[in-house]
Amino acid sequence: MKTLLLPSVNSSLLEVDHIFICVESAPELDFFAKQGLTLAQTSVEQPERGTASHIIFFENFYLEFVWIEDEVAAEIYAVRTGIDFLARSRRYDRKISPFGMALRQQSRTRPSLDEYDFRSPLAESELLLSFSSENLVAQTEPLCFVIPDAIALPRLKRNFPNLQQQWMSHALGLKKMTGIEISAVSGDHLTQPLSLLSQDGVVQIESGSPCVQLTFDNRVQRGIIDARKIDIPLVLKF
Repeated sequence: MKTLLLPSVNSSLLEVDHIFICVESAPELDFFAKQGLTLAQTSVEQPERGTASHIIFFENFYLEFVWIEDEVAAEIYAVRTGIDFLARSRRYDRKISPFGMALRQQSRTRPSLDEYDFRSPLAESELLLSFSSENLVAQTEPLCFVIPDAIALPRLKRNFPNLQQQWMSHALGLKKMTGIEISAVSGDHLTQPLSLLSQDGVVQIESGSPCVQLTFDNRVQRGIIDARKIDIPLVLKF
């Protein structure tokens, strides 16, 4: 797969497209529904990874909860790619980060389709580019990778016009994600990709037990949803 070689990872080039959280089992959808959030009711299955997921869409970002459906397939995928969803979904090991962060190029720097080779088998099967092999296997920190425009949220919104009206409209009123703070046990010793993202303000990464705090709409409502009540390391501030 051909992509632009980025001279650095910074907020002028990249922005967060979505974050996934590996969980032990399918999340309690009622918990989020009662808070006034709309979830896509149909789970997304990835048989080659041995996973399934539920998604909450927002106007500029989406949140994905990933769990294991097939342990054997997940183990094979981990051996083949280095991405171990099975290990990241185990709640009893607090040293492993359950998070993954997909980044897209901002619209003004997004390359033309001619700069991608979508005919390659890799582009068809994986459609992601890890920043480094070091980050790929560093399970103490969030997995971090770049996705092409073809599968980024802005393209999904263009391809599926009903997406915004059907799944991005929340009774609670949340619209845009405006801040990300991730805690990791390796917060003081990050691999270079995560260090660059942190230094340039794309995401704030601190030391501590694994948790992700997302801020929406600059927190004008002064509200909070704490999903740690249902054993998901997630806090939403709005």
